Amino acid sequence: MKKIINKISGKTPLIILLVVLFTVSCSKDFLEEQPQQSVSMSQALLTTTDFDAAIMGCYDRIQNATYYGRYIILTPDALSDDLKGNATVNRLSDYHSYMGSSTDRSNVSENTFQVCYRTIDQANRILETEPSFDVDDIKGQAYAFRALAHFDLVRTYGQHYTYTADASHLGVPIVTTVDPLRKPARNTVAEVYTQIIADFNSALELINDDANSYYFSKNVVKALLSRVYLYKEDWANAASMASDVINSGDYSLASADNYADIFAGEHNSEMIFEINYTSLDNPGAATHLAGVYQASGQNEYLPTYDLYDLMPDGDVRKSLIIEDASIGGGDFGTIRANKYPDPLGYGNIPVIRLSEIYLTRAEANYHLGNASAAQADVDIIRKRGLATAADVTATGTALLDEILKERRIELCFEGHRFWDLTRNKRGVFRNDCTASTCSIPYPDDRFVIAIGQFEIDVNENMVQNPGY
Repeated sequence: MKKIINKISGKTPLIILLVVLFTVSCSKDFLEEQPQQSVSMSQALLTTTDFDAAIMGCYDRIQNATYYGRYIILTPDALSDDLKGNATVNRLSDYHSYMGSSTDRSNVSENTFQVCYRTIDQANRILETEPSFDVDDIKGQAYAFRALAHFDLVRTYGQHYTYTADASHLGVPIVTTVDPLRKPARNTVAEVYTQIIADFNSALELINDDANSYYFSKNVVKALLSRVYLYKEDWANAASMASDVINSGDYSLASADNYADIFAGEHNSEMIFEINYTSLDNPGAATHLAGVYQASGQNEYLPTYDLYDLMPDGDVRKSLIIEDASIGGGDFGTIRANKYPDPLGYGNIPVIRLSEIYLTRAEANYHLGNASAAQADVDIIRKRGLATAADVTATGTALLDEILKERRIELCFEGHRFWDLTRNKRGVFRNDCTASTCSIPYPDDRFVIAIGQFEIDVNENMVQNPGY
């Protein structure tokens, strides 16, 4: 039951998410999507099969192109200094040039907002149902989905945690109940993070301990919590969660020889949580992340030489940026990202992998004053890429610069660079740039995405982000 019917058309604002988002492809008796008021939860979730189908619907939803299938990863990269638009650029081109709006051309302002809240709504429906049989593991996964979606929302539509001293600036609405008539206002970033952490901790209490990178497990939750704590600047908890995952023994770094295989579609020991695609999913170049990079896809974004030139010759990670003379040279250059080589979208997309966990622990330990521990973790990742790389000896701010550089090289095209810049209160400065705006000093109102105009129009309590 990997695939769930997922057919919601038109605009669906947060306040009228009236559909029951549970259908199962193998059972016609299971609920078709219909108004929430017309079907009670006791009718919707009667058996373990119903609960299985419902949680599978959440996994299906995050595959969506407006979520982890493309935009939750592409958007922060397009805002960063790692990508430049090709001559054919269309998707996110307005945000790439820092001219985005609440009615942006790619409609990411509205669609990513909606798909995240649909995921939350689906999780809430599971959590509000109390069957007579044990569904603790499924409820644990539902808590994890609710936490992940709130986290992705708050970092996309709200400024980073320390933008204000007490994180009292605008975040996103916290939604933990099914109430289709509510018109929610935006909570503060601090409140949203409190809810995210609480939900992930609830997940840890209920979820099973299986190590399967296609589904939530305790280690997946801990890995994601390490990221949340890093963004919150709770360094001790970030380091602790990262160490738990590293020390679990469930994962190992791919060798340099097998590095490219991480992104080629098959499961790899380094993947902690990944979006799995098969021929049954049939995403195609038009919706999968790979399409924007491949010549046989949309051919829209190219890596910058700012990024490429940071990578030492011989580093395995540099091999995932390839020469392609057909690009034409000039401002566009001749290099192409090849991290996701299958233009049909059969390659899995990483949500979080072990190398990030090492670098999270390195950054946390730097801020905790444990320079030698931070250096050691950076060395592990750097020397995997190039065995002859020199040991990291930098201290102070220079060590933080080395950590962020290693994150930039290791995690490029995985949706991290922009948020790494802003949460460290750094601007975006592009030397290799084809956009109309190349330098954006920190802080800037445009470092968050606009709330979709439709949400503003139908909910008088929804406040737009400044500058839009």
